[in-house]
Amino acid sequence: MVTSSIRERPVADHWKQLSEELQLDPVLARILTTRGVKSAADLDYGFRNLIPVEKLSGVEDAARRVVDAIERQERVIIAGDFDTDGATASVLCVSALRAFGAEQVDFAVPNRFDLGYGLTKKFVETLLRFEPNLIITVDNGISSNDGVTFARENDIDVVITDHHLPPKELPPANAIVNPQLLGCDFGSQPAGVGVVFYLMLQVRRQLDRSGYFEKNNITAPNLASYLDLVALGTVVDLVPLDRNNRLLVTQGLKRMQGGRTRPGIETLCTVSGVDIKKIDEENLGFQIGPRLNAAGRLTDISVGIHTLLAEDNDTAMRYATELQKINKERREIQHDMTEIALDAVTENIDPTRCGVCIFDKNYHEGVVGLVAGKLAQTIHRPTIAFAAGRGVRSILLKGSGRSIPGINIRDVIADIASAYPQLIHSHGGHAMAAGLTIHRESFERFANIFDNFVRQRAPENAFDAVLYTDGELEDHHFSLDFVKQIDSLGPWGQAFPKPLFHGNFRVLSQHFTSNGKHLKLELIRGKQLFDGIMFQRDSHVPDEVKIAFRPAINDYRDRQTLQLIVECVEPLTN
Repeated sequence: MVTSSIRERPVADHWKQLSEELQLDPVLARILTTRGVKSAADLDYGFRNLIPVEKLSGVEDAARRVVDAIERQERVIIAGDFDTDGATASVLCVSALRAFGAEQVDFAVPNRFDLGYGLTKKFVETLLRFEPNLIITVDNGISSNDGVTFARENDIDVVITDHHLPPKELPPANAIVNPQLLGCDFGSQPAGVGVVFYLMLQVRRQLDRSGYFEKNNITAPNLASYLDLVALGTVVDLVPLDRNNRLLVTQGLKRMQGGRTRPGIETLCTVSGVDIKKIDEENLGFQIGPRLNAAGRLTDISVGIHTLLAEDNDTAMRYATELQKINKERREIQHDMTEIALDAVTENIDPTRCGVCIFDKNYHEGVVGLVAGKLAQTIHRPTIAFAAGRGVRSILLKGSGRSIPGINIRDVIADIASAYPQLIHSHGGHAMAAGLTIHRESFERFANIFDNFVRQRAPENAFDAVLYTDGELEDHHFSLDFVKQIDSLGPWGQAFPKPLFHGNFRVLSQHFTSNGKHLKLELIRGKQLFDGIMFQRDSHVPDEVKIAFRPAINDYRDRQTLQLIVECVEPLTN
């Protein structure tokens, strides 16, 4: 197990200018500059600042093929993915096309346990009975060379919308929209649902230019009404919250808070205990998203898609209630698997390893990614957890990996695949999260190779567990008003982290919550007393500590009080 050391992150030089320009507390100005904010314009999330759709390579050709399908009333299948990003992208695409007047549009998502990820040949075979003229992939497809080839051989056109890193050889699709394509200067890294949103913007533009809406007596839909979906998928998929993504999330949250969202999101808030009038990015990431993801992990993401497609609250609630049950089961499975995994790492894994692989025949393949994430966080090493495939694919192991800052796990796996062509059956993913399939008999060999490749490619001090904070706070910053100022500068998230501070405190008292999972603290600094809480903490802390914390508002029984969310503790030494 690795204990993080607490250090203050470096501060950019231009914070004083930003403080003056925004009339902002110097602490907040310093925080923003460390996250790349250079001027007030970087915090202006009005629609006029949305990156123009024409900056996205391939969108013109893709839109033209989709417009043809709408005008000819062709059969269109939206081929989705089994996570929240894929679900929201599927719903946005289906809903927008239907609003444009397309009458033969439906979605399909591969069963992850039988068909795997993406537009595989086997998945396309299951779609042939629908006799589609066009398949539109969302949040997948960029690596689906075999599936796209098979579709084209069967006279099915394919438009790919994706945001994952492309392979050297692109699939033979009719059009590809992906900001990661070589030569694309889009300037943002949207989620899969963001890519689809841009494609639908261009489809509407082309339809409008041709006089389609007027000719067919159709009211052109306001695509801003789909920004609740874009916000949800963007936050949950952990794409970097660059300015364009923050704009999309901000606008989507405003729609939710203003009661202009779909019944599915309303009912998910209800079953999650979230007040939709106060919903924020943390609610999306920690309450709403996991319930949708759980369906894709354990059963079928279709129940999540139906939740978001529902046109009334009663229908949405039936699906949302099912998601609630599935998520409860997911939590139980994850808890048991994580305990087994932590024990295995403690007892059996060489602590000098730089890259860690674990496998247990009882692991659930839908949950291995969550377990890998917990292990990577705990031992501060890139970690891949493997589960056995099902049925005829039982000779294969399906792995899901999570990394640490400074090590691109997707590139590590791609390098291994290049150096050992027969070792990896399939792979893909992002810098911090990736998936792959290997032969069961190759596990030990792959684990050793993965460790070596991580060791060779890791930058200096990559395995030093350092928690960087935004410095210390003065007494007057410990207030509800300061917390509200922080919240107003969001949305916070991936690559735009919520402020974290540190300071020395004395612990007056500490006790575990009734469920034994969290540690409540009474802290004192100077003459100030604070309530604190450490989530998922199973041991007491010393009496004199240096802590990394986030000030937050505890809203209990209509009474707001300041609470410190403690992320890390270091004992103070004399």
